[in-house]
Amino acid sequence: MPMLVNRRIASIAETLPRVVSEEHKMNVFDSRFYPESNEPLEQVLMYFLVMVAMDHRLSRPGKPYEAIIDGERLRGADLLYRLGIEMFRNNPDFFSPEHLARIREDEVAKWLSIGDVKPVDIGLRTHLLNDLGQKIILVYGSNPKNIVSLSRNYIRSMNGYGLADLLKVFKAYQDPVEKKIFLLVKFLVYRGLFNPIDKENLHVAVDNHLTRIALRTGVVELEEGLSEKVIRGSPISHDEDVLIRLAVREAYKVMSRLSNVDPLLIDDFMWYFGRSICRYDEPKCSVCPFKSFCRAYEMGVFVNEPLYYDTWYY
Repeated sequence: MPMLVNRRIASIAETLPRVVSEEHKMNVFDSRFYPESNEPLEQVLMYFLVMVAMDHRLSRPGKPYEAIIDGERLRGADLLYRLGIEMFRNNPDFFSPEHLARIREDEVAKWLSIGDVKPVDIGLRTHLLNDLGQKIILVYGSNPKNIVSLSRNYIRSMNGYGLADLLKVFKAYQDPVEKKIFLLVKFLVYRGLFNPIDKENLHVAVDNHLTRIALRTGVVELEEGLSEKVIRGSPISHDEDVLIRLAVREAYKVMSRLSNVDPLLIDDFMWYFGRSICRYDEPKCSVCPFKSFCRAYEMGVFVNEPLYYDTWYY
C-alpha cells in the first residue's frame, strides 16, 4: 500500500507559507479561457460542467495537445479551455443540456481539434457529454442551477445531497479520487457561485502534476513492487492508480492542515509548480524550494507519474 511520509509532509508544510501566495490563485475570470463575469449564471454553470468533464488526458506520447492561437502557444488544459471559450462566445447553446444530449462525434471532433491536433478519445468524450446532457435534463430539470441549490453549499451531506454527491450521477464525475469534482468546486468557489460550509471536506484535484510531485518529493512512498513499476514506466492497474492517488490526496490534505494553507490554493501552486519547475523528465531542481528535503533530489531518481492512460478521470 502507498504510505504517507509524515516528516516530508511536515517539511513541505513548513515551507509552503513562504512560497505560496494569492498570486498563485487561478484567475477564473481570465477572458482567454473563461466566461466574463456578466454572463448568465445558467450558461456559466454549463460551461464549467462541460469543460471540467472534458479536462482529462489531452496529450499522449507522440501526440501532444498543443497549438498556436493568436501568436500564443497553448498546450493541454490551456488549449482545451481556449477552444471552449471560443465556442461559448460564438454559440453558447452548444453547451445546453438539450444539445449535449444528442451531440455527435463529428461535432466534438471539430470543436476540440485545431489543424491535425485533437484528443485521441473523441468517442469517449462524446459519450460523456451525452450522459451529462441527458442526466441534467432527467435528474435536474434541465437546469444546472438546481445542482448547486440542492447542495445548500455542502460538499458532502448525510442525506446524499452535497455537491460532490450530486455530481456523481454524471459518468464524467465518477472518479473515486474525485479530481474533476474538486476542480469544478474550485472554479465555482473562485467565481463566487459556491461557498462550502463544510470546508473540512475540501481536497486538491489530484492530477498528473500533483501525483508526480508527491512521488518525487517522497511525501508518498510506494511498496517495492509498485515502486519498480513506476520507475520503469510500466503500466499500472486501475486499482493501483486509485490507491496511489488516494494517498496523494491525503498527503496534500495533511499538508494543508499543517501549513494552514487552503487546499485549493495548494492545488493552484502545485499545478503551476509541476508545469514550470518539477516538470516531466526535466525538473528544474536549481530553483526548487523543496530540494533540501526532496527524496528524488537526494536519491538522484526522478520518477514521472505512474503510467495509466485508460482513464477519463484526470
